[in-house]
Amino acid sequence: MDVFMSRDVPFFDPEATSIRAVIPTPRGGHLAMTGFPGLLTHVDGSAYLDPQQMRETLEGLRAAEARELLVLTEEVELPDGAFPLILKTSQSLGLRLSFAPIEDFKVPCDRFLAEWPAHRVRFEAALEAGETVAFSCQYGAGRSGLIAAWMLIGAGMPAAEAIALVRSHFPEAIENQLQENWLLEVEKER
Repeated sequence: MDVFMSRDVPFFDPEATSIRAVIPTPRGGHLAMTGFPGLLTHVDGSAYLDPQQMRETLEGLRAAEARELLVLTEEVELPDGAFPLILKTSQSLGLRLSFAPIEDFKVPCDRFLAEWPAHRVRFEAALEAGETVAFSCQYGAGRSGLIAAWMLIGAGMPAAEAIALVRSHFPEAIENQLQENWLLEVEKER
């Protein structure tokens, strides 16, 4: 594990972006975890989109050599217009955007699992080319951490080690026991 932990990690500004972590992988490349780009909260707790922060987050992902961003958030969780705005902004930056929602605090459903093989093939090829693959959920911890750890398990890392690696980069990752147990079960099915 130390062999790939020591690689240089791409720079990102956590103050200007919603990027939570950029994690080196054993196959090369990096996995990035981010909150939904541009999603901010007013003092009253209501959510809104900040197009400038969205652009800065997506530019930060591109600077970290990301060409792929998988959005794991359900559209109903976000302010109106979030998906069209991120699609337009991503395209202008040359970032391929895919949507594969997972319910908040949950694990992948059957529909996600059926669509996953096509995503996985692209993501593994990107990692092997030294690129970054980014995952976005609402905050950048639970679902993003879950899928990042799943990618590491797919690369041959034991589940407990994958969970620990993701959490070493962002301690709030993989938010609950359901998600952790799911990763441990995935490892058994390998």
